[in-house]
Amino acid sequence: MVTTTSDRRVTLIDVTGRDGLQDEPVFVPTSDKVEVARALAAAGVTVIEATSFVHPKWVPQLADADDLVPRLPHGPRYSALIMNRRGLDRGVAAFTAAGYAAGAYDLVFVTSASPRHAQGNNNRTIEQTLQIFDEIAAAVRDTYPGVTLRAAIACAFVSPWPDEPIDAERVVEIVRRFAAGGTQLITLADTVGRADPRTVARRLDAIGKAEPNLPLSLHLHDACGYALANVYAGLERNVRSFEGALARLGGCPFAPGSPGNLDLEKLARFLADCGAETGVDLVRLAAARERARAALASAAPIAPHAASPEAVAAI
Repeated sequence: MVTTTSDRRVTLIDVTGRDGLQDEPVFVPTSDKVEVARALAAAGVTVIEATSFVHPKWVPQLADADDLVPRLPHGPRYSALIMNRRGLDRGVAAFTAAGYAAGAYDLVFVTSASPRHAQGNNNRTIEQTLQIFDEIAAAVRDTYPGVTLRAAIACAFVSPWPDEPIDAERVVEIVRRFAAGGTQLITLADTVGRADPRTVARRLDAIGKAEPNLPLSLHLHDACGYALANVYAGLERNVRSFEGALARLGGCPFAPGSPGNLDLEKLARFLADCGAETGVDLVRLAAARERARAALASAAPIAPHAASPEAVAAI
């Protein structure tokens, strides 16, 4: 329970535009994506993951990233996923063209704590992926000073495969690597939605011991009904940032059985019941959900393609 005045503020991060749409078999027009972002902003959502700067051949749902960013309504803090130096350059160029100063937006890099998932998600080992992160972090320091990097760890609690345990120490080491590279926030993702509150609590405790001053967020899916209990475990350990998507959109094509993201309305309501202050208007959030559903219903199908495992980075 959030009880003291100093810790009541909790940030909701909406991931509908990126994680929510990238698995859908349709292309939502840029204008509709802008309207969904506008509806989220009207509901009081202050942080929005809008898109991903990956190769449009492999993620055609987000092929309009360069055009979308300059059209987004100002007000929320936006983030976008990047996978390599090319994505970094594109992301900085798009946000700069939109009038955002360095530090006014976030670029998010993702790896996985599951060796199998890492290979399927971006066709690289965990270490190879982290080497790319090191290059990106160096480029930010040398070429784009002031640009804010965030990071996310997929499968931070449970692997998609029952015979592949997640090494808790590996997760801590990834966190340390990201922290050394200057990330401002690290998201821990329960990609398959099967983590239990005890596992989440222990993982957060281990990370807190290793990096006591590093802000963390939780990105939860809900296959077993534990997601809100995991939110509570995070609140008890001073996690003050949680991710969700409108209408439970999302999933991961490289994690067998991965369900949709934690529903943003359900998350907002639960946090309010726990005494947290999110600044979100639930009535307007419901309107944003209906706007997203309408956009999907009218979107044109995307022709089937052989998706590359190099660029998706679903969490």
